[in-house]
Amino acid sequence: MGSSSVSASQYRFQKLEPLGHLPDPLAALARLSKLANDPATRHIMQQYKFCVGLLTELAPHESPGLLGWNVGAGQTIKLRIRTDAYDGFGLYLDVRRVLCHELAHNVWGKHDNNFQESNSTLNREVTESEAAQARGTHYLAYYQPSFNEQGEALVHVLRGNSTLPSDLIENRRRRALEAAASRLKKQEEALEQS
Repeated sequence: MGSSSVSASQYRFQKLEPLGHLPDPLAALARLSKLANDPATRHIMQQYKFCVGLLTELAPHESPGLLGWNVGAGQTIKLRIRTDAYDGFGLYLDVRRVLCHELAHNVWGKHDNNFQESNSTLNREVTESEAAQARGTHYLAYYQPSFNEQGEALVHVLRGNSTLPSDLIENRRRRALEAAASRLKKQEEALEQS
């Protein structure tokens, strides 16, 4: 087995487990599996060498104020994937943002500036990874603190195919990235206030 195969199997969610006493545990397992196998999630798991023992769900009635919970710096991550009425599941992208938040707790326990910077970086990289996949490009993203200590991701496109003029493509990419960053900032502020 090559080194990339070893790291791919090491930096992941080791076990997925829905709560069996809640309705439709198979659908819950499918949702947890989708989160764990999301290419953008896998990208940050590999990049930051995150390993989580158990990814499971958090029942809304047991912890009504919580959207997620990281136990033991990644031993277990619990996510509130269901609606309050147990009649379905929360929006996938919202739950994935909470997952990134909980992954940041693998490194930082408190909601201090280090945690907030890490959470922002993870969510931004997931968004950028997903956008790159949609465009059919691959990129390397890395964190570089700016002068005012706000994090910014520098993205290098390695390859992409398109028939549109390059200035139009870059303009679209810039606007999409700005819009995604703005949405992400608002969502992070809402998460921090909850």
